[in-house]
Amino acid sequence: MRQATVVTICCLLLAVSLGSPSPACTSFCFNTPDGPIFATNLDLMTGDGHLFINRRGIAKTGYNTSTLGETAEWVSLYGSVTFNLVGRELPWGGMNEAGLVVSTMQLNASRCPDADARPPLSEAGLVQYLLDTCASVQEALAVAQEVRLAQNECGSHYLLGDEAGDCAAIEFLDGEFVSYHGETLPVRALANATYASGVTYLEQGVVPADNPGESVERVAAAADKMKRFNPDGGVSPIDYSLAVLTETVVAPKKWWSDLFNEPYTRWHMVFDVAQRQIHFRTVDKAAVRRLSLAGLDFSCRAPLLMLDVNADLEGNIAGDFQPYDHDANLKIFRTFCDKWGIDVSEEGARELIRLFESFECAVASDG
Repeated sequence: MRQATVVTICCLLLAVSLGSPSPACTSFCFNTPDGPIFATNLDLMTGDGHLFINRRGIAKTGYNTSTLGETAEWVSLYGSVTFNLVGRELPWGGMNEAGLVVSTMQLNASRCPDADARPPLSEAGLVQYLLDTCASVQEALAVAQEVRLAQNECGSHYLLGDEAGDCAAIEFLDGEFVSYHGETLPVRALANATYASGVTYLEQGVVPADNPGESVERVAAAADKMKRFNPDGGVSPIDYSLAVLTETVVAPKKWWSDLFNEPYTRWHMVFDVAQRQIHFRTVDKAAVRRLSLAGLDFSCRAPLLMLDVNADLEGNIAGDFQPYDHDANLKIFRTFCDKWGIDVSEEGARELIRLFESFECAVASDG
């Protein structure tokens, strides 16, 4: 078991060990006559998690310090709905009310920037930071460089999409921030090899040495399916994308182990960006559920709401969210730590959760 201080807990939660099965996924984004679609799978050994309705106008802070001894501080400008593996303020991905979508995928080649004066964030913290403060991909690409990932907290890369149909990939390679956008993003899909590896495979058929779960093949399959989508074919882009997620780009069974014959892809999510709707299903609950951000109360004085991603529900789930519960959130946190062999003391867990629970409405905001 690993020992962890409170300032390194989040690193361990989302990048437990790059040499063992950790968060992996496939994401893609494409434009339709009805607006942009962003689709993504979560590939993981377990499928536990929660959705959170995150409010705007909340003053937040990071927990790691820069070389100047400063932490990141910001106020959420936009409300969002996020899918969280670990608990509050630790999202794997989601969409905000402005239409920005962010998803996370494991990347073994990631290397953190050296420590500098920029305030550091965890991998999950960066996701929430971008959803809190950015309305577009272009804005997110700039804002992401104003902070940095905390040292030893790199194990992933990101795909982003927005209301205008813009899309980008972000990676941290050899300690440098690397982005692919516009002309440098010829393929709007990402899995668990570097973005450049996926492009090289499509153009030259070269499979990289590091190719977890046939990553570049999944990128190629997603790219092919996006090209083949026919808006006049009688299938909605939502249903089409869910079919791609569940039938085409699922991670191969047992690529991470020969001991278990079980699915590795756990969550399937489609974001209808123009309509601000989320459609998703899970291995543990196959019925499709949907949520419209338009009807949610994101004001800072509204109650913080959460919902088990595997709750026995179907259809519209807007009315099924429950008020935030400290004990339930602590259980999410501890369950994840136990499953991944992370040794976090009870007090350390409570300290981190208390930090997140201390976030309140900004002084000048009334919701």
